[in-house]
Amino acid sequence: MSSTEIKTIDIHLCHKCNNEIPFGKPYYSIVRSLEFRFFNEEEKEEEIEIIETEEIISLCKICGSYFNMEGLDTILRNLPLPGQENRN
Repeated sequence: MSSTEIKTIDIHLCHKCNNEIPFGKPYYSIVRSLEFRFFNEEEKEEEIEIIETEEIISLCKICGSYFNMEGLDTILRNLPLPGQENRN
């Protein structure tokens, strides 16, 4: 990078309170990722390769500490998949 180029960092905002999440500070994130799990014969352990990832929601440390993961789990398990919308 030359001396005239400026490296920019995207401003991260909390999706709940809309406050800025400063660079270098911890925050909560819900991520959708496509992963490939395999067994590494050389290391004799399971490994996961992340193929693709997308951040769905970011929460500052305060808002994230109040987040109910059990509630989210219930909602996600009950969402219909494509083609299942009308099944009862």
